[in-house]
Amino acid sequence: MLEAFYATERGSLEDATINGDFDLHQDLVWIDLIAPSQEEQQWIMDAYEQNLPTLKSLEDISSSARFYRDDDGILHISTYFLTKNKNYQVEEETDDQSSILATVQTVAFILHKERLFTLRGEKLVAFRAFRARARRNDYEIDYKDPTWILLGLLEAKLDELADILEDVHKDLEKYSTEVLNNRHREQILDLDDMITRLAQLEDMLGKAQLCLIDLRRVLTFLSRPRALGSHIYDADIRELSEDVRSLVEHDAFLFQKVRFLLDTTSGFINTEQNDTIRRFSILPSMLAPPMLVASVYGMNTEVLPFAHGSTSFIVVSFIIVAFFIGPLIYFRWKKWI
Repeated sequence: MLEAFYATERGSLEDATINGDFDLHQDLVWIDLIAPSQEEQQWIMDAYEQNLPTLKSLEDISSSARFYRDDDGILHISTYFLTKNKNYQVEEETDDQSSILATVQTVAFILHKERLFTLRGEKLVAFRAFRARARRNDYEIDYKDPTWILLGLLEAKLDELADILEDVHKDLEKYSTEVLNNRHREQILDLDDMITRLAQLEDMLGKAQLCLIDLRRVLTFLSRPRALGSHIYDADIRELSEDVRSLVEHDAFLFQKVRFLLDTTSGFINTEQNDTIRRFSILPSMLAPPMLVASVYGMNTEVLPFAHGSTSFIVVSFIIVAFFIGPLIYFRWKKWI
């Protein structure tokens, strides 16, 4: 899939209809490729003489080659984007992908002086949000300069990460209420399921931290004097860097909260298991005295009291029941059962 955009007179972005390489004219400032076909890649080569990396190469790219400027002065950046899985399901009978709460995708940016190329494997919420913002152009940015498009996409990525962390915070507040409420925990809550949900949130926080650290590296690279070739972008880069720092701290706080809930939930599970084992260990001690009496009166001897007579069975049964009820009352008084 190939989408292209041009800048209007007031600087906002508008879609351009692309039916072939003949529609890829020089006025286009942003070419967005989503899992492009061989034909679409050839269109880019014919129109702009620009080779594009493959999606597989984006996943295998080394960290040292993620941010650089080539001999022609073209800036290459590969960065991670976090997206929630729309097909996420909590049922057991699901495939591997549908059981993952969020996934990380690599997006390639190729920045020329005249235009920006982006390459990704799937549609992303951050790109859709940026396109809507660029069409409105609320901040009156001149998107004829493709560098502002690059910075706008990085800002949209940061906003998406902030929204994800906010959703995680809301989920953790709800889970805290469920775990720490004794009545809800004992009568309704499935602690094993809670462990699974908390582990999934921890996994998503780890992926968010990966994206934030990667974005911080991108901004550090762009803040270098010769990276973008101008100081007009420095204020925006510093502002984005400060936002990244605050989100990294917030992510660390959420990590601690998840670990607290995981430890608390595991503690409640251990307590329930200990209670179950204790009840099973109490049962033999309750049954031992009546079993002793029954075994004694089951012996083949004539000298036992109450061994004969019409009331012998009733008297012995009463003794057995008394020996059983006595420990039961004691353990209930101690609140051990």
